[in-house]
Amino acid sequence: MTDILEALVGRAAAGGDDGADAIAALYDRLNGTVYNWVRFYIRDGHVAEDLSQEVWLKVAQNVSKYRPGTNLLGWLRAITKNTALDYLRSVQRRPSEALYADHLELDQPRVDQSPEEYAERRVLAQAVAAQLKKLRPQQRQVLILRFFDGLSPAQAAEIMGKSDGAVRTLTVRSLRKLAEVMPAGESSSQLIEELLTVAVGRNRVVAPRAETREARAHVATR
Repeated sequence: MTDILEALVGRAAAGGDDGADAIAALYDRLNGTVYNWVRFYIRDGHVAEDLSQEVWLKVAQNVSKYRPGTNLLGWLRAITKNTALDYLRSVQRRPSEALYADHLELDQPRVDQSPEEYAERRVLAQAVAAQLKKLRPQQRQVLILRFFDGLSPAQAAEIMGKSDGAVRTLTVRSLRKLAEVMPAGESSSQLIEELLTVAVGRNRVVAPRAETREARAHVATR
């Protein structure tokens, strides 16, 4: 994935029609990630969409300044953060990195959920957002990148300056620490188990749960 993105950036920096096509391809691959990053700072979804477009304008204008092989996602994230903070300053709002529960895929409706189950998931998502502040900075960062921003371990590793394996290990350890500070109860335990399942690459958070007994046992021993 990184090689593909780097190649697209190289084509974009070269300019011309092919450069425009490369920017469009980068947009298709990464705009969802950019939007999630903007929403980390901006509560209003419509404003976040507008700012995401502004980010891509800045990318197009500054792509020639990117140094190939450094940290593409980190560079893109910095542009996104600066764009969001510039907007907040322009409207005289205090920049904030507060997390909101609706940033987390866990609280999105599923086809197999009853209204009661959906309400319970929202409460759990709110609890996660509240308890993350009790974790260490790197623990909090890796969980935000993986489950709020929806990044893969490799993408999170690029931003954090770690190896893929180190991010996977940190994710599991951070989830276990989160489990210690989450409200007691079966729902919290199931949520952490589900996140652990995702962390070791068995399924996505938004997919209906379909774990086997063997899969659960495997996660428990990680």
